[in-house]
Amino acid sequence: MNKELLEQIAGFAKTAYGYEGDITADTTFDELGKGSMKMIALTSTIENELDAEVTIHEVMKMKTVGELVERVAEEIEE
Repeated sequence: MNKELLEQIAGFAKTAYGYEGDITADTTFDELGKGSMKMIALTSTIENELDAEVTIHEVMKMKTVGELVERVAEEIEE
């Protein structure tokens, strides 16, 4: 897994969710706190900052931040 990308997305997630703890690849979205508006903020930040489009519907099916990082990595590589 791309450690730098994980750190970037973890930072975006902390901001979007107002989360104070450490975020790892194993951190679940349940731990961050559910909220579609927070998830929209996260996906918008990823799109704006990394130029990677991941839909809200894709993210809603994911359980962990690691899954999101892998998906963004695929999008960036294309």
